[in-house]
Amino acid sequence: MKDKNERLGLSNGWIYLLLTSCLFSCCRSNWNVPSDYIGKWETKQEKITVRTKFKNEPFRFTADSASVTINIQEDKTVSGNIGLAEFTHARLKKNTTLPWETGVEYIIECGSIGKIFHDDPLDHKEVEIWFAPIHSVGMSNSELRCTEGMAHFPMARLLFVKIRN
Repeated sequence: MKDKNERLGLSNGWIYLLLTSCLFSCCRSNWNVPSDYIGKWETKQEKITVRTKFKNEPFRFTADSASVTINIQEDKTVSGNIGLAEFTHARLKKNTTLPWETGVEYIIECGSIGKIFHDDPLDHKEVEIWFAPIHSVGMSNSELRCTEGMAHFPMARLLFVKIRN
């Protein structure tokens, strides 16, 4: 007679993996934003590229320059502007992959934002800011990514400078 795990299609390896994942995610949720990250950050005008695709057509790319401003709070909320688009309820999350390999310390999930610049063809797009570790001079070489569906399209490189705590 098969034991309960075999009847459910679970092997000991899968059970171990699920338990490890649960424990890892629980431990990752209890963290504090380092004080170096809290405050207002901004970029100069950066080239931002928006990618669109309509039905069977090839991708189209529209680019223009815009500045980005973010305000990171101690409670892990983030607000700011990406060009013309404002966001108010973004969340700061730890990068759960390997930050020392990806160069991404935190991910700011901005959610759906509007037009970034006047010629932006998309009224709404899901974006994230992949916030890199802070250099000793108070800067972060980060990245803006479009995250519609399963995409992680790099839209811009962003050099953030902290302007206020």
